[in-house]
Parts: sequence; structure tokens; C-alpha cells
Amino acid sequence: MSMFTRNSSVEPAPLDPLKPISQADPSRPPQLRRTESSEAGKSVISNDLKIIGQGLKIISRGTLQVDGEVEGDVAGAEIIIGEQGKVTGTVAAERVIVRGRTSGVIRAMTVALQASARVEGDIHHMSLAIEEGAEFDGRCLRPANTKELQPDLDTNS
Repeated sequence: MSMFTRNSSVEPAPLDPLKPISQADPSRPPQLRRTESSEAGKSVISNDLKIIGQGLKIISRGTLQVDGEVEGDVAGAEIIIGEQGKVTGTVAAERVIVRGRTSGVIRAMTVALQASARVEGDIHHMSLAIEEGAEFDGRCLRPANTKELQPDLDTNS
């Protein structure tokens, strides 16, 4: 008795022919498609990435976790600077959690500096929590109008 048998009455389905990929204009950047889901996800800049750019602004409509290094501005609904993360520039979000290092202004409704945080720069906030062990060198500013803290998540600018 053979271990493998072939049933000759069943033929494999033919494969669909490959569709050619349209040749994009190399001088035009590709357009990114938005997902149909209205729920924003979580994006991560991992610890093996270093992003540097003059006038750079990274915008996320959901949660952005920075475990690598960013030299530029970061904005999102929620920004988490991981223990290995470092941001040099403005951090703007509804909520910011810092476990790593930042150098620049933090602007958010709620800011939490956890024990491993090292922050140089002013914090504009409505709510601020600083754990024991966190280092903070700057000013705490609470604006009269909460609209000043709303992050600009417009990707068309």
C-alpha cells in the first residue's frame, strides 16, 4: 500500500493569470490607502529605528509608541515614549506617557512621567502626574483654554 495516493478524478483548479502591476511615476510618491476601519490602531517606532529630519512631523490618529529615536515633532491621539525611546522636538497629543527621554515641549491634556522618565522642556497640560524617580527640568504650564492643548492631527499640512 502506498503512503501517497492520487485520486485521478480530482483535478487541481487552474491558477488565475497574474495581473500586471501598473508602472507608477517614480517622481510621484505613492498614495497611501486609509483602512476602512474607523478605529485607529497602534503604531510603533521600534528601538532599532532612528528618524531624523529637518521640519519632520510624525502624525498618528491613534496611539504611537516611540521605542527608538526621533528628532522632530510627534503628534497623535496618544503618545507613549518607551524606556528606550527618545524624542527631540515637540510632543503633542490628548495623552502623553513618558518612560524614556524627551527634549522639547510636551503639550497634552494628560501627561504622565513614569519613574524612568527624563524630560527637558516645558509641559503644557491640564493634568500632570510625576512618579518618584522621574527627572523633569522645565516649567509646568496650565493654559486657561483647553483648546490650546488640542493636537493638530491634520495630515494635509
